[in-house]
Amino acid sequence: MAFQFDSDSQKKIPDQMPPREQIGKFSLLVIGAFVLLIVCVFAWHPMTTAVRGVLARRNAKEAREATAAQDWVKAHQALTLARQRAPEDEEVMLAMVDFLKATGSDAGGLAQQLQRLKLKRPLTAEEELTLGRALISSGKTKDAREVYEKLPPKESTQQPGLELLASILNAEGHAKEAAEIGHRAVVMSKAEATPETQMKAAVSDLGSHFGEVQNQAVKQLWQLAELSTQTGMDAILQLAESRGLTLPQANRLLEMEEKHPLQAMGTRLMVVSALMRLQPERRAELAEAEVRRFTETKRGRLEDMAYWLMREKFNDAVLKLVPKELAAQSRELYPILVQTLSQAERWEELQRVLKMPRPPVPATLLDLAMAEVLSHVQPDMRESRRILQGTVINAAQTGDVPTLQAAAGLAEKLNFADVACQAYRAAGMKAAENNASEAALQNLQKSVELALRTKDAETLLDVSRRLHVMSPSSAVFADRFVYLRLVLGVEMETVDVKALMTETEAKRAVSVTLDRIPPELLLALAAYRLGDREGMVKHLASLPRSESLSPGPRAVAAGLLSLVGKADRAFVMAEKIPGALLLEEEKVFLMRAL
Repeated sequence: MAFQFDSDSQKKIPDQMPPREQIGKFSLLVIGAFVLLIVCVFAWHPMTTAVRGVLARRNAKEAREATAAQDWVKAHQALTLARQRAPEDEEVMLAMVDFLKATGSDAGGLAQQLQRLKLKRPLTAEEELTLGRALISSGKTKDAREVYEKLPPKESTQQPGLELLASILNAEGHAKEAAEIGHRAVVMSKAEATPETQMKAAVSDLGSHFGEVQNQAVKQLWQLAELSTQTGMDAILQLAESRGLTLPQANRLLEMEEKHPLQAMGTRLMVVSALMRLQPERRAELAEAEVRRFTETKRGRLEDMAYWLMREKFNDAVLKLVPKELAAQSRELYPILVQTLSQAERWEELQRVLKMPRPPVPATLLDLAMAEVLSHVQPDMRESRRILQGTVINAAQTGDVPTLQAAAGLAEKLNFADVACQAYRAAGMKAAENNASEAALQNLQKSVELALRTKDAETLLDVSRRLHVMSPSSAVFADRFVYLRLVLGVEMETVDVKALMTETEAKRAVSVTLDRIPPELLLALAAYRLGDREGMVKHLASLPRSESLSPGPRAVAAGLLSLVGKADRAFVMAEKIPGALLLEEEKVFLMRAL
């Protein structure tokens, strides 16, 4: 019988879980050692770096202490260890900087250390200054200037910053500028230096011929403008008048003025004038805004607003703002009204204002204004000339220099050259009596120009004498005075010919400008007056080229050359001389050459 398998008849055996595998102690030990090895591999560099850093900083501290004690050997040893262990550590770099600064042994290395330190963190102002000095010492002037240009104004305008700038300028070959800045640094270093003295120095530096000095002064003014004192307000005013001002800077000045505790309308209006200068298309808009602000807030003086509008030539705004009846009673508003009407060329209206009873200004001002008015309403201008002549005479008698200058300016404007000449002469003489030498020189030289134009030889000689007395060391004034006496044939006994001859060699060492009279011509002219033909020939032979002579002396030279037989050269020299520019006495010499 065949065997048949019946699965249901079989006893089932229950499923059993396989036995759990267990890791032995040895395996755990191996795995742990492997993990520890991996951790050690990855942590080794940071750990050693940290340890080396700790040791390096300890060495750096030792180095700084040794540097302070001037124990250079110990400091060098400590620094060597520190740099071997952690050359990029900040403390190590600082210790190296201290050592190099103290020893002054390696300016290039000091600059390099500071530049590396700068990659890790921003340098302090003192560190930037040290970097700049180190770059200068190592011959890297361009890099030093870049460092200086990035200094904040607070640092660049103080003594250390100024000293750095002086060193830079000196290295760039600008010795005079460097000397000016160096002097400024000395001033700033004094204990008594105050914002007021800094302000005075900055204003003085603005007039320097050197752009670097001017730029430094502007930086100083910006720093002073931050002050909440009157000096701060004065600095804002100075900056507003600066021609180098930009539009963003002008807007910043306006913000500073508005926040200043000592707000002043005059300063604000000067800032607005700067904005007008920089934005000419907005002039009317800005002026209207200021007038509206003034009328709404009632802050400030009417006189200040009217003067500003007049100066900016907003004539209609002045006339609208200032009633004539009020101006007729004000010493400040009346001249503003007169000037405004003059600018607007409203001559009939101005004439009525000038004829108002009891005007609040001196009669001389009325006379000058009336002279200008009449020059426009009367074609022949005789009355204007009469008024001006009377004003000059009265002002000369009273010694009123400002009135004389104003009369001279108006006379010149109206083409009364002779009146202007006498006004400038009187103003110069009076200024000289008052020891105002600069004003005296300006007025007297202006008188000389006009005397030449009017052929007034008497005034020319008188003013030239005065200029020579005032400035005896001036070769130009001395030459002119001698020349005029010899040409005019007056006071010739006072001309020291021997002195002229001894001074000739000294004068040759000085470059001759168009204002100078060549000594050879003076000597030849003196010889002519003495009848010394041989002397004339001798001195004329060394006469410089005619291009170096002004028309009058050239005409005289041409005449003298003709007299000694040099007709061809005399004609060439004389043919293009305009006779209208010559004195009558000079024309006599010119005619001899033609």
